[in-house]
Formats: sequence, structure tokens, C-alpha cells
Amino acid sequence: MIELPPTLRAPRIDEVPKNSPALERLKQRDKANIVQGYKLLQNDENEEQQQLPFNFYAEVNIDNSKLWKLITRLSQELPDVASLIFGYEGEEPFYGNYIDKNDLLTDLLEFKSEIVKDTFIDIGIIYSDEERLIEIFIPESKYVKFWGVDEESFRQIMNDFNLREIDNIEFVDEYPKVREPLTLFDEKAIPTNEFIEQLTKKYIKN
Repeated sequence: MIELPPTLRAPRIDEVPKNSPALERLKQRDKANIVQGYKLLQNDENEEQQQLPFNFYAEVNIDNSKLWKLITRLSQELPDVASLIFGYEGEEPFYGNYIDKNDLLTDLLEFKSEIVKDTFIDIGIIYSDEERLIEIFIPESKYVKFWGVDEESFRQIMNDFNLREIDNIEFVDEYPKVREPLTLFDEKAIPTNEFIEQLTKKYIKN
């Protein structure tokens, strides 16, 4: 099992209704293959996907303490400008204005803890035009979803982080889970709603 943020855990038995499908899935979680590694799919699944200008899609599990380093390393795959994408889990995300990528990453360092540990927000960095789509996306369960164009470069990054491709890898959001506010664990943490408000004011300009 990978190292999860303190805000994300498996439910206790008494938190799951008896005789429910969730209870059976919770029991199966003990044998789940939620380990460090990744899976990669080529963009040849269907016509709709092929219309988007990315060559492959990957999902990556990594220990939470290493997640920020992986995000910053994957950002090297982006061009010089990028947009922040963020929002409440399960809702339509907001897209920020395109700004200098390095400036964006420098700004986001202030929010490192919220980005990698707040399980009530989805957040990522994206570049998209008619020729290419590159996106690093961190869903509420705090692993990486990546859309890219340079598969060789991506695999080299995975090797540098000692992450290997695993066909039967699983992810924590495939099983029952409990999310708790980051403010319960860190009194200096920004509450989710305030965090999103700050990002909206800073990165979305009319």
C-alpha cells in the first residue's frame, strides 16, 4: 500500500453499512494492488479520444511525500506557459488564464500542502492547443493523471522516480474511502473553500 495523505483513509468496519457492496469492497481492499507505479494507455481507444491531441494517458501512484516532486518534474513536459485547472471534487473545474509556467509553479509552492493533501479539491496544470494536449491532474484521491505527447520522456521520468509500469495496478478511489479536512491535521492549512477562492482571484482574470 502506498503512503496516503493523513486526510485519506479506509473506512472502519462500523462506518460501512452491513451487507452492503461497500463492505465487500472494503474487505477486498486488504489485498488491493495499490502500490507505487503506473499504467499507460495509448490514445487509440476510440474516435472521440483520438480527436484530442495527446498521444498517451497515464495514471501514477506515488507515496504522498513524493507527490509534489513528481508534479514539478512532470511540469517539465509542459511548454513555457500553462494554465491552472482546479475545483471542488466532482464538479466542473475552473480554468485559469495562461501564464508563465515557472511563475505558476513558484506561486503554487506556497500551497504545496493543500495541493497534495486536501482531498476535497481536484487540481492540475494544463496546456492545450490544436496540436497538443499536456495535462498533469491531481484528483481528490491524490494520485496523478497525465495526458502527454512524449512517451519516451514520460517513461524516463518514471524511471528516475523508480516507478515501474504495472498492468494490474489499482488506485485508492477504486475502493471505499474516507476523506477528512486538512485543517484537522494542520492548523495552518487553508480551508478548501478559501483555497479555491484564492486561486480564483489570482488566476482567473476577466
